[in-house]
Parts: sequence; C-alpha cells; structure tokens
Amino acid sequence: HKYIYLLKKMADTIIKGRDLMLFHNDKSIAYATNHTLQITANTSDVSSKDHGIYGSTEVVSLSWELQSENLYTEKAFNDLFDAAIAGANGTKLTVKFGLKAETGDGTVVDGDYQNWSPKSTGYYQGDCYITSLSANAPNGENSTFSCTLTGVGKIERVTTP
Repeated sequence: HKYIYLLKKMADTIIKGRDLMLFHNDKSIAYATNHTLQITANTSDVSSKDHGIYGSTEVVSLSWELQSENLYTEKAFNDLFDAAIAGANGTKLTVKFGLKAETGDGTVVDGDYQNWSPKSTGYYQGDCYITSLSANAPNGENSTFSCTLTGVGKIERVTTP
C-alpha cells in the first residue's frame, strides 16, 4: 500500500505559475506577473507550569490574504481603485485563486481570448477587501501596480461546479 501511495504521489502534476491566477467576476486581473496566497494560523500561548521548558500554543483563528503584482494598464488599475474605494463603504470583492480554464498556445495579448477565466472546479474562493493598492512608475521601465486583498471570513476550496 505504501508503494501505491508513493507512485500516486509522484504522479501529481507540477503547476506552472503562468496557469495559476487570481480572478474577480470570473475574469483574470490583467497582465499579472505574480500572485501569492497566504493563509496564517493565529495562535495564542497556552503554556503552563505543567509544560515544563516547552511552550505550547493553540490556533485561535485563521486569516488569509492574496497579493497581486501586475503590469499597469489604466483599466485594470482603475477597476481595482474603484473596488478599493467601494471597500471603504463595506463592499466586498469575491475572488477566486486557481487554474485558468483556457489551455494551449492561445493568449489574451494576441486576442485569442478576451480574458482568462477560472476552471469550474479546484480553486480557492473567498470574500475580501483591497487593503493596499500601489502603482509604480519608474523612469524608462514598465509601470506596475500591486495590491493586497485581505480575506473577510473563510476561504474555501471549491471542488464541485
């Protein structure tokens, strides 16, 4: 049984970063160069004299955030700017982080697709606020922007359409 498990584990496919994307309204955030999903277990110290020299903690909550780094386009930045302002009024974004549905050699840049869309299963989804949005305009280089989306409530793995 251990041998079968090992073979099955070795058969897992390594995902290329270009295929793992952040989506809002089932559209990818344009011209992304990097995405990061971070889930953090927030802990509380529950050490006592009975623990001796070893400390002890327990998980009291989970928090999560997504970061996106992108080449700057007016539309993409303005969409996120509007969402950040709306967040100050309590409007949350629902985002998905997962594989894109489109495969093959087609691209958005070449007009083969209007935008990337998420696969119907196997993604992570949650509500969030944009808690940071910054634009960078270095002289002689491409302008970029980055944003941090901080989760509100749970993030869940969606396995069925």
